[in-house]
Amino acid sequence: MIAWLAMGTWMSAGCTGRPQAPGSEDHAEGHDEGHDEDHAEGHDEDHASNTVVLRPEALAAARIRVEAATEGSLAARITLPARIGLDPRKEAMVSAWIAGQIDAIDVRTGDQVRRGQRLARVQSPDLGEAVAAFRTAKARDEAADARLERLKRLEADGVTSRAQVLQAEADHTEAEGSLEAAEERLRVLKMSLEVGDPHAGEHFPSQVPVRSPIDGTVLTTHASVGERVEPGQTLFHVGDLDEVWLLLNLYERDLAAVQPEQQVRFSVEAWPEVGFEGRVAQVGDWIEPESRTVEVRVVVANPEHKLKPNMFAQATLEVGQRSVATGVVLPAAAVVQRDGVEVVFVEEQLGSFEVRPVVIAERTSAQVLLDAGLQPGERVVVDGAFVLKSELDKGALGEGHAH
Repeated sequence: MIAWLAMGTWMSAGCTGRPQAPGSEDHAEGHDEGHDEDHAEGHDEDHASNTVVLRPEALAAARIRVEAATEGSLAARITLPARIGLDPRKEAMVSAWIAGQIDAIDVRTGDQVRRGQRLARVQSPDLGEAVAAFRTAKARDEAADARLERLKRLEADGVTSRAQVLQAEADHTEAEGSLEAAEERLRVLKMSLEVGDPHAGEHFPSQVPVRSPIDGTVLTTHASVGERVEPGQTLFHVGDLDEVWLLLNLYERDLAAVQPEQQVRFSVEAWPEVGFEGRVAQVGDWIEPESRTVEVRVVVANPEHKLKPNMFAQATLEVGQRSVATGVVLPAAAVVQRDGVEVVFVEEQLGSFEVRPVVIAERTSAQVLLDAGLQPGERVVVDGAFVLKSELDKGALGEGHAH
């Protein structure tokens, strides 16, 4: 209570309409009219020293946010930095399957694509070599199979030896292995085994399509027409943005307070006025040895695609009621220190803010509960208080307050 009275005296010296110190009325009666005028003028100056006035353009640039003070209790909250990620099952790094040269690109960054849709085309001599190897292996397998069957018949008639049959079986097994490898090579290249027969005038293409394995958005493109590519080289990054992950690093000490299905609210810098929500899908089982944190995954619906991979976010988890005490509750950022006293900025009118000392009863990392200094309903700056403090300090150095 003594601290509050001291701050009340400090405030009364700076603002008109406040109670005056004891004995001030008698003291005022002893002054002549001229001295009263001088005193009133000085009092206005003191009031100005505790007020910040911003012109409309400066107010807009400062991004000041004002809210009405509300009464309530402190909720126990955990506030954590986070980032936006994608479900690995709904993200694909699309690469070339074969060496060659890109001769066509069908999509651009930002395009929506479907599973199996062609993204680009690679001209590749290696494809012809793979088809030729398949045909050679197939012909050798057919020849080895026919030879083995013929030798088995001759062995039954006593015309050939058992050793020749065994050698034929070995040759047949080797030919089958070569054919299987050649077939698998074509499957990797997404080429049908029913390729054209050159003896019949049918020719197989030397162009390999690069297709998307998932539905999604083309997030990045790393391909240019005429570019030489190698097997495994990433050409496109495709991701499904309809649903994203919010990834938080939760400290070990808070692990017991977070459970699956718990609601999480968060914001991102790109959309400060939008409150996003999701629910905890999984609390990780691995604690990082150095940071002593565990990853928490929150699944978030993203129908408008406002949330982008690698965005940073600020997340808040409600973990219960901190106490039963009630009073004016403000975001922690609304309170700043000035001359060793904790103060807030109260909006007198648009663009005009009065500095007001407050007494804090309890605080968390995200909120403060006031014991005195502010009434419910008063409009207080909840974002941008440090900007106003800087302007007020400038005025204290004689630079003025109207900006």
